[in-house]
Amino acid sequence: MKILFSKPPLLTEEKSTELMTQLSRVLSYKNIEDMETHLLLELDNETIEFDSIKQLFALFEQWNIDQSPLESLLQMVNMK
Repeated sequence: MKILFSKPPLLTEEKSTELMTQLSRVLSYKNIEDMETHLLLELDNETIEFDSIKQLFALFEQWNIDQSPLESLLQMVNMK
């Protein structure tokens, strides 16, 4: 599953590296692509569980990122 979301505003290069590192530590992380104003996060459909989603919600809150792109993840996990 891929999730497209806006980057936090006023992100320095150092902070951008920190965010990318934190995202890469999400349990079901597969890949991330920097698209200038957005990030495209790819998660492994086979390993995604509620703990991964909790990690993402916490990271999005920490970085003030709109959490609405994560809603489809909740629905996917509820379907399993």
